[in-house]
Amino acid sequence: AWIRKKRNDPPTTEEILKNEHYREEIKVKMKEVYEKDKLLQAKEYKEGIVAESAHTRVKGHASAPYYGKKEPSQDPTSTASTFQPGSWMPPGSSGSHDK
Repeated sequence: AWIRKKRNDPPTTEEILKNEHYREEIKVKMKEVYEKDKLLQAKEYKEGIVAESAHTRVKGHASAPYYGKKEPSQDPTSTASTFQPGSWMPPGSSGSHDK
């Protein structure tokens, strides 16, 4: 604030130390909250309350308008400006329709 001319006098050494201590406390609290949340998510995943997030697999090059064969896939895919959500496959199906 003093550098931006929002206050007339420079901060005292005590104020600077107090601000640094406050920043360190916030960092520690943030880390604790992050760890608690991570443990809670792991517990919820284990209990089946929450599904794990699906990852989108990028196939081909970002500037390519079309890449590869267009077969249904269980995994969501993203190519250039298109997005193809994953499709449901019956258990034991390998993705091909051979009879």
